[in-house]
Amino acid sequence: MKVLFLTYDLPYPLISGGKVRAYHFLKNLSKNNQITLFSYYRREEQKKYLPELKKHCQKIYLFKRRKPWSWQNLLRCFLTPLPFAAATYHSPLLKKALIKELKENQYDLVHFESFYPALYLPLVKKFGIKILMGNENIEYKVYDRYADSQKIFLLRWLLKLEVLRMRFFEEKLWRQADINLALSRKDAAVIEKKTKKTCSIIPNGVDLSAFRKERNYKQRKTLIFIGTLVYQANSDAIKFFLKEIYPEIKKREKEVKFILISWHKPNWLEKYLTDSSIKFIQDKETPIDELLDQGDILIAPIRVASGTNIKVLEAMANGLPVVTTSIGIEGIEAKEGEEVIIADKPKEFADKTVELLTDRNLCQKIGKAGQTLVKKRYNWAEISKKLEKVYQSI
Repeated sequence: MKVLFLTYDLPYPLISGGKVRAYHFLKNLSKNNQITLFSYYRREEQKKYLPELKKHCQKIYLFKRRKPWSWQNLLRCFLTPLPFAAATYHSPLLKKALIKELKENQYDLVHFESFYPALYLPLVKKFGIKILMGNENIEYKVYDRYADSQKIFLLRWLLKLEVLRMRFFEEKLWRQADINLALSRKDAAVIEKKTKKTCSIIPNGVDLSAFRKERNYKQRKTLIFIGTLVYQANSDAIKFFLKEIYPEIKKREKEVKFILISWHKPNWLEKYLTDSSIKFIQDKETPIDELLDQGDILIAPIRVASGTNIKVLEAMANGLPVVTTSIGIEGIEAKEGEEVIIADKPKEFADKTVELLTDRNLCQKIGKAGQTLVKKRYNWAEISKKLEKVYQSI
């Protein structure tokens, strides 16, 4: 098949869940399909990664994304129904190139990988080409959960108004697509209710070739989190952890250490780094398995996400026991207390983390069971075959 694939950011290096998902789709689907990639990028230095993507794409078109708080985005948000989160991706250059590409080439399918580039879905619809919309999250739910977490009344309700605009726009895109993808049964049910059509579940996965070794469960006391702090869900999770959970853990485990790995270092983090037990590593080049080897337990106190957390899957594939929330484990069919530890309240999260820190046998049991689960059910190669069947079905 001839597929036009659109992503919200260049899907390499693999420093965020969305990039990991898009990259492995491109890598696996290109074996039997001709892929043209349309992608946004944010910084000129990203272009150095093009050779890796050219291995899997016959053609690549890049378009610079504006900074979110530009006057163009604010004006478009006020004068059109386009929600602010999507306005950032409005690009006359992309629109012109997309029209030209569709007129001059005969594509079987256009795949929008996530909500953000899908503002051009109605345009593609006019060409009569089959459209697939990949929903990495239900985006309005992510923003809605973030709005709920705000303590300032005016800010919370301004965000709530924007969530309404976003929800209207996102649901319209679902209805216009020929088929939607979701990462979990929970998200699929929401989409199916609005579209009255089947939504295919294509979960996140891991590249198992990167996680072949057996883990040595030494009795160290190092917690780890890996994820870009530009992403709202990760930023909220770390603020929540450092403010409400980590101090409680430290009271009971004096030797505990926390390693935080992100390619972005926000200003708000500085006040926490005065604590000598917290180590920040700014890294986007080291392979994920080597990064995970620095920790003993992955913490993922996610509160405002949707979809599936890839870093949770990668930690499990590496044999690390994971402590996360009900939201952080969405889309992963892991049993609490057997393959993962789940806690939603700060004290409960601290209690269960301390229990793992002090019980080597429990760490090993949870780590090995999680690893077995991921190897059996969350392999990118097999997941991509399932997506290819969806392509063929439409």
